[in-house]
Amino acid sequence: MFEGYAGTSDSGFRDEVEAEEAFARGQFLAELGADDARPTLTGPAGAEAEARLAELARHTVFDGQVVTDEVRLRRILARHDTHMYPGTFVTCVYNPDRALCRTPGTSADKPVLADCQPLACRNTALTPANHQALAGHLAQLEEALSDGDRLAPYVRHRLQEQHRATAAFLARHELEPAE
Repeated sequence: MFEGYAGTSDSGFRDEVEAEEAFARGQFLAELGADDARPTLTGPAGAEAEARLAELARHTVFDGQVVTDEVRLRRILARHDTHMYPGTFVTCVYNPDRALCRTPGTSADKPVLADCQPLACRNTALTPANHQALAGHLAQLEEALSDGDRLAPYVRHRLQEQHRATAAFLARHELEPAE
């Protein structure tokens, strides 16, 4: 469908979208790595995310110039890719050997975010924005469950399970203040 939406695959639309996604990811990682006041990343892959960000910062250290050029940022990321992928609820610190989103036959280049299992995957790291999004989702679940008598039993059960799993995940991975 993606190829058909833009016409033919020769149109270059897919390449443009992927380039924009890579640039946005690069900006996110550069801002995250440069923010000395941010809390330490948490989650199963929080420590690994911190190490990857430190390594990226080491290669993109301020040398009297600010990287504002898209081409230069893409070149830096291609050379020193952290393999970290930001999302609303989690940040994937991609390691193909432990990724739950991968199935046999899928490429090991990057995660399949549509098949992400963030509460169970060991590639999950949480930024402050991810914590906020998960807390907001938890509040929505609580609101839906507050009127649980109007829900079908199966739906109520699934919402209760999702609420329990999300609350437990957040409790295990609380934000640590910046040092």
